[in-house]
Amino acid sequence: MFIKDSFIPKEEFMRLLFTKIDGVDTHELSMWLKSQTNDEFIVAPRQFVDISLSFFEDRANVYSKHLPHYKEMLEEFAFIKKYL
Repeated sequence: MFIKDSFIPKEEFMRLLFTKIDGVDTHELSMWLKSQTNDEFIVAPRQFVDISLSFFEDRANVYSKHLPHYKEMLEEFAFIKKYL
């Protein structure tokens, strides 16, 4: 698995902050981040990602006999959880 870092110029952050006098809500931040990274990154609640990973782990355990790379999948899930 590969998580790519993106570079956003400081000027773009400043433009965002100075155009939002009352602050930035999470939806605005999400839309801004998507636009700055060509739709590669989004903002999602941590709990949603954690619940999703738990669901996929559960399904992988249920269907482990039918998954040729079962152990690798679980390793990938653990790797993703390190970023939460």
